[in-house]
Amino acid sequence: MSAVPQPAPESLPDGLPEIPPGIRRSQEAYWRDLPQLLPLRSRKRAWVAYHLDERVGFGPHKAELCQECHRRGFADDEVYVGRVEPHAEPPWAVIEVEDCGSDPPSWNGVLTA
Repeated sequence: MSAVPQPAPESLPDGLPEIPPGIRRSQEAYWRDLPQLLPLRSRKRAWVAYHLDERVGFGPHKAELCQECHRRGFADDEVYVGRVEPHAEPPWAVIEVEDCGSDPPSWNGVLTA
């Protein structure tokens, strides 16, 4: 059995807090398993919870899974609950958001796709 490669630590921009190691480990387990989780996705399996390397379970709502992790006594800084859906970036990735400026766009009542 081959070892799963560990992602290299990323440097975070100034002002962003480090992800606690337990949450990061749970996120990595989620990311590792995501390709196998996607075919299982359904209304009842819309969310999945991880505690470190262990999959806690699936649920239709994030809150249910958070409550289950709390019931089991898991520390908040060791749990990750993610949506079962394709992602372009791992949950720990820093995503740059474009600044829209200080003035909000005007609303003219027309929605465009």
